[in-house]
Amino acid sequence: MCPICGSNKSELHLGGVSCRACAAFFRRYFESPKMKKNCTCQKRTQKSHPCRKCRIDKCLEVGMTPKYLQGIRVLKCLQNVPSSSSSLNGGIISRATAKLDFAFRSWQDFKEMRDTRTKQGEKEWKNIYDITRMTQDDMNLVWNMVRDLFPTMRELGKSDGSAMLRNFILKNWQINPIFDEILENSEHYTLKDGDDYFQMVTSWYKGPFESEKEITFEPFWNHYLSNTAIPIFGLKLRKEELIAIVWLLFFDTAHTNISPECQEMCRNIKKVILRELKNYQADRNFHDMRFLDTVEILELVEKAEEKFMEHLMVCEMNHVRIHDDFKEILKENRL
Repeated sequence: MCPICGSNKSELHLGGVSCRACAAFFRRYFESPKMKKNCTCQKRTQKSHPCRKCRIDKCLEVGMTPKYLQGIRVLKCLQNVPSSSSSLNGGIISRATAKLDFAFRSWQDFKEMRDTRTKQGEKEWKNIYDITRMTQDDMNLVWNMVRDLFPTMRELGKSDGSAMLRNFILKNWQINPIFDEILENSEHYTLKDGDDYFQMVTSWYKGPFESEKEITFEPFWNHYLSNTAIPIFGLKLRKEELIAIVWLLFFDTAHTNISPECQEMCRNIKKVILRELKNYQADRNFHDMRFLDTVEILELVEKAEEKFMEHLMVCEMNHVRIHDDFKEILKENRL
């Protein structure tokens, strides 16, 4: 439902969720030369629509922002400038990918807040208990980001929101280290090797094992590197494509324990993200197969998650200490 006018249909427009009519009104409001008026609702009948002032305030409240109209203003300027047919052919305006741009900035804010929390008492190498102890903080930060990016998610019941977060956290853990490496080393991607790799693996399980026995888990790490990390590195994705993958994973309609209404909402948002991803790649003249290769990452992450579950079962068998919050997630994902 449109949170502005109450229309039955709504989707993502200009940074917020609204129906097409309200999105069109938002465009006209900022592009029209009409003088902006004060609120006139008190002079209207009860059945009248809200005045322009109140309606635009509601648009801004749901996250719609004028900066996403930039492409339209540029188009109008180009239309007013005489040009040859060749220059007209070259004056292509980018398709709408506003949600991906805004989502990446929100993701950066999320990462900064997460890093700030984890740096308190940080040690060089975290073990599995240190990481699983961050579960509740991760869920809170992700949910705050979701509410800001997708206002309609605020209408979800608590059980749906919690179920989506519990389903997403394991997937997020599979892609986070890969995406961090890509974003921090945009020119070339590197993987840990030698002593660094050995120390990272052994310290992950440090505590309950005899010395030198921790490396028995190395096959799980090698499987992750060869079957998940390296194939994704090889695609050389850009940040907008990476963030599209994050939200396609979050709005997976195959999540367990969510209501039919939540599934429908996820399906609609997922369509918008896929459309913007395809538009982004088309605007840059990427090969058609790039879209399919990008979407196939979802399957890679799903397989990595299954392997990670096997990994954690072995950890439990060997009495590796895992935080209780994370154990609850494991129980749900085994249902």
